[in-house]
Amino acid sequence: MASIEPIYREIAGKITKEENQTLPRVLKKIASLEQAGILRELPNTVEAIAKNLAADENIVSKNLQYLFERGLATPGRKGWNLVSNVVLVKDFVGSASPKYDDNELFDLLREMSLESSDNLTERLKSGEKIPPVRQGMRVVPKWRSIKEIPGILPIEDMRQILKTNAPIVVHNCPCRVVYRDRPCKSTVPIDICLAVGSTARMYLNRGTGRELTYDEAIAFLDKLNEFPLVSTTGNSNRMPTILCSCCNDCCGLFVKAARTRPVLGEVTYAKSRFVIQDHPEECTACGICTDNRCPVGAITMRDFPELGGERSYTDVEECIGCGLCVLICPTEARKMKLIRPPDHIPDPASIFDNET
Repeated sequence: MASIEPIYREIAGKITKEENQTLPRVLKKIASLEQAGILRELPNTVEAIAKNLAADENIVSKNLQYLFERGLATPGRKGWNLVSNVVLVKDFVGSASPKYDDNELFDLLREMSLESSDNLTERLKSGEKIPPVRQGMRVVPKWRSIKEIPGILPIEDMRQILKTNAPIVVHNCPCRVVYRDRPCKSTVPIDICLAVGSTARMYLNRGTGRELTYDEAIAFLDKLNEFPLVSTTGNSNRMPTILCSCCNDCCGLFVKAARTRPVLGEVTYAKSRFVIQDHPEECTACGICTDNRCPVGAITMRDFPELGGERSYTDVEECIGCGLCVLICPTEARKMKLIRPPDHIPDPASIFDNET
């Protein structure tokens, strides 16, 4: 293993306070020592960086554009910023233009992400209080599963999210890029993530992603319903700028959240405000909903003597309110029910919504 210069560890310390041995290796893989010097100056303006480093402004600007395309720096209203946490390093680097694809880098990103989530899991299991512990992502119900329910908020209605936030961009899922040997590789497409508004413009400016019209985006979401993918976004009561489509075999923290609930799931992914309400009298026990459709295994078959046999049953404590099972039930025996108040979705902006 090549030695890591101190500057890469210094930059890693600015990105996260957690001890992550792999992050400096990721930084070294992407940024030259000259570019690392620029990253160390962030947040800052091109002019200030050039002055501090006694460098040419044009060279600094070109390097920042490269680091932006690679996913380590982002432009803001007051200058340039360093990517702000390990999750975003994986997401931004993993969603860069395919011209930067590098299997060794992808392996490092996966190692970095697993190290981070494993550390968090162990700290939580030990009873350590980690302030602030707040769910950074939230499940968004499939819009066709809740469209007839009164009281839906615009921030949980995919139609409203898309309609009020132009442009709309579809881009490669960074989790599927990084986990290239994933079990779902042969069944789930790679370009399944949506970005809107400022985040969509960021992807277009990085030279990645494809713009969609509203109607194309709705048709795209309907196409995704063929797969057991959970729609998620940043957990904030601000209008979302991302719509991820997560599965439980390769999607970053969602894998851990689905498999280690409640330890990690309760502090990473918030449930939606909805839960499944079973109507066993309508169920024909076809088993479609229990056949790998539920990402958290909340659906089982249970005996209902009064109905003469088994029917599907949902553990509402485990249900995350994604609506996946509603979409495939042929007899409408499964319906969504609104059970949580609007303040279930918190006021503080999530890590994905911050803009500087």
